Amino acid sequence: MATVRGSAIVLILLFISCCEAQVDQSPQTLVTGEGEVSTLSCAFTSKYQTFHWYQQLPGRGLTHLLAVSPQENATEKRFVGQPLEDGKRSSLHITDSQLGDSGSYLCAVRAQ
Repeated sequence: MATVRGSAIVLILLFISCCEAQVDQSPQTLVTGEGEVSTLSCAFTSKYQTFHWYQQLPGRGLTHLLAVSPQENATEKRFVGQPLEDGKRSSLHITDSQLGDSGSYLCAVRAQ
C-alpha cells in the first residue's frame, strides 16, 4: 500500500441509467493514494451495447472518458475501461492515480 503524502485522492462512483434499469456500483467511495491503480465497477441488470464512463471534477461539468463494448477494452491516457463477464458489467481502472483525479465517476449504459 502506498503512503499518502499530504492529500488523498477521493473517487466517488455514481451512475446514470434509463428505463428503470438496475445498476450496481462498487465501491461507492474510494480513497486511494497517488500512483496507485484505482478500480471502479458497475453492473447492469441486462446486457448492454455500450458502457460509458464519465468523470466530473469538482466545480466542472461531465467529461466523457471512454466507451466500452462488450467484446473489448477501451483506453484513454491513464483510464482503461474493461468489459467483465456476461456482458453485464464493466470496470474502470485509473492507472497512476493523481490528486487531480479526485471527483465523481459515473457509469451509463445503452441497453440492448
